[in-house]
Amino acid sequence: SSGINAEYGHVNKEGFVSAVVPSLHYAEIEAKGKLCPRFVYAVPKDNGGFDMVYSEIHQHRISFTSLEAFKALQANAPPLLEIFHYVDFQQTKDIVLMRGAFKAPFTSAEAVFLVNQLQMYYRIDPERFKLVHTFNHNPMFFDFNELIKNLDSPDLKKPASQSGGETE
Repeated sequence: SSGINAEYGHVNKEGFVSAVVPSLHYAEIEAKGKLCPRFVYAVPKDNGGFDMVYSEIHQHRISFTSLEAFKALQANAPPLLEIFHYVDFQQTKDIVLMRGAFKAPFTSAEAVFLVNQLQMYYRIDPERFKLVHTFNHNPMFFDFNELIKNLDSPDLKKPASQSGGETE
């Protein structure tokens, strides 16, 4: 075979996202997730505003819920997106399988957007990981404006601008 396509956030069908993740990429996210398990993301909406989403990493599971629901219900807040990492092939094939399930009102484009943001903040961009670290260890210094400013970055495709055959 010609190798494994490690494109993050492949949409299988409505309700699920999946990816084949290189072991080293997952190991970095797992290690940083132990150090800094919580973070918030801004998800742009078509109306020009955005929704704030809270995430928490628990071993091989990452849950995302609305920040409002988390503030009100804490651990009982219903997840909008839950990502599971299956590490069965981590040693033998050098890959980790990722599968995420999301619920309405979340769309597949928003789920992919969050998976991509997770990659940016926890693995790809050390500057963005500093924000994650601040959120976890010095929350009084966390600047939501930095988060919003990062949404204008060309390396993040907005969910509204993603085209595809999905139905909502």
